[in-house]
Amino acid sequence: MGLIAVDLMGGSTGVANNLAACAEFRSAKDLVLVGQREAVQGTASAQILAVNGATFLYAEDFLDGSESLSDVLRNRPNSSMAVCAKLLANNEVKAVVSSGDTKALLGLARSHVGTLPGLQRPAITKSFQGNTRQFYMLDLGANVNCSENMLTQFAKLGAALAYAGEGIPSIQSVRVALLNIGTERGKGTEQLNSVAATLGRDQGLDYVGFVEPTELFSGVADVIVCDGFSGNIMLKTLEGVASHIRQRLRGLVQGNEALSAFGRELDPERYNGALMAGLNGIVVKSHGSTGKLGFLSALNQANDYVGSGLTKVLADNL
Repeated sequence: MGLIAVDLMGGSTGVANNLAACAEFRSAKDLVLVGQREAVQGTASAQILAVNGATFLYAEDFLDGSESLSDVLRNRPNSSMAVCAKLLANNEVKAVVSSGDTKALLGLARSHVGTLPGLQRPAITKSFQGNTRQFYMLDLGANVNCSENMLTQFAKLGAALAYAGEGIPSIQSVRVALLNIGTERGKGTEQLNSVAATLGRDQGLDYVGFVEPTELFSGVADVIVCDGFSGNIMLKTLEGVASHIRQRLRGLVQGNEALSAFGRELDPERYNGALMAGLNGIVVKSHGSTGKLGFLSALNQANDYVGSGLTKVLADNL
């Protein structure tokens, strides 16, 4: 049917924004666009996408983020997000992209698609450009409270992601760290120190210790593990700081191409999209308030993950 199922109804920027992003995707034929008929039909972007071969599936129900997870799973089987999850579960598409509510997307994905063998829960992850090379951080918001076992599993999941994406010679060469308020042994919570002891004994990982937030981009680790509460705060703080710097730069960039280029590099929309890693398929969560460029970035990210065969690589290396 297609390559990527797109939940057009998710997010606060509207169907027209999501359709406009889809219209700029490299191949309309690879898209299965799911949303309300009335909201989709008649828009200029939808007409362009139809001419170029996109598939449209109409789902009159959609989630607005106020629903409880039990309501989503029990009473909303035909929402646009649920239809996308079912398409992935039935192997009719290879990936799903949605800007909808995180808990609903994760719950539907777990229910229909399932997790990779041995994983208790999936985690939201992104890669960031550090001073020397890319690094991965997880969990960024899927699991607010994490058990020691979950954090240990996230370390292995992150190592498999870095191994798959960064050309590191072996999974045992991936440097894994735990986010903490200090680097000394005994710093932080009892839970973090217990996880550190477990990772330190794991011969299949190169555990390098604790890392402070100030060292995220230093290159000290390829994978940084944290619970979803800390990770989500960290992610939104980074986005806020980047937006603040871009705002300050606007008054300085006139005639300075180097500063202009730097400002463009800081645009969070260029990096929008986070992988729900550990599922039996590719699910990319787009920021709910992202614009056209951001939603297109999420589509491109999903396409890259599918092309790399990421799900199989993770399953083979967990």
